[in-house]
Amino acid sequence: MKYVIDSKIYENHIKDEVHLYGLLHQLAFLAGKVEDDEDMEDLIEMATRYGVIAEEKFRSWHIPGRYLVFGDRADLAEKKAAELVPLNTVLKEHDREQREKERAAALRDPAYIISGGSFRLLVSDLFSLLGQYVFLRNRVRELETEAQLKRLQKKLSKENAAVRRIYRGWGIPDGEFVTCCDMMEKAIEHTHLKPYEPGGAADGCEGYDPCGDEYE
Repeated sequence: MKYVIDSKIYENHIKDEVHLYGLLHQLAFLAGKVEDDEDMEDLIEMATRYGVIAEEKFRSWHIPGRYLVFGDRADLAEKKAAELVPLNTVLKEHDREQREKERAAALRDPAYIISGGSFRLLVSDLFSLLGQYVFLRNRVRELETEAQLKRLQKKLSKENAAVRRIYRGWGIPDGEFVTCCDMMEKAIEHTHLKPYEPGGAADGCEGYDPCGDEYE
């Protein structure tokens, strides 16, 4: 089992270990300096005082006394519950927070899913418009007489069936024309896009038919 420990709890354990090491190291140093009865009395007094400190530390750790005798890890269950969190719990919480962040971001900048068929249709429309622009540009550059200009103007005065077809494909009703970018954006969004919910792809992308290009 993998666990996560709070950094403060971990650092407190390190501090306690360093403290106890310092006490033990000091006792060993003093023991090496004993030369007479007075030195021995000082050592015993200090050892007794350090023993009290060690007992206080042990009580603050809340380690069951029976663990010192039997060493059974099951006796540490309560201690683990107080200081450790299972890794899978932390990961689930992290994923939940990430989904919440994605949802909040989606509210500010909505994301969408587009079917393969709709995407290919829009690319075809863009290519068609690009082709018409290039064709018209070349025709204008070739104009040399007023008669040619009038013929071109007359031709352009008629409704372009291809453009009307593109309008219908974008969701622009017959009889209406694109008057602003927002109008075209909303029409395409309504006709070809599906709102994307964070986490939806991981859940199987509900509503999408993996065997086709359209949504149910």
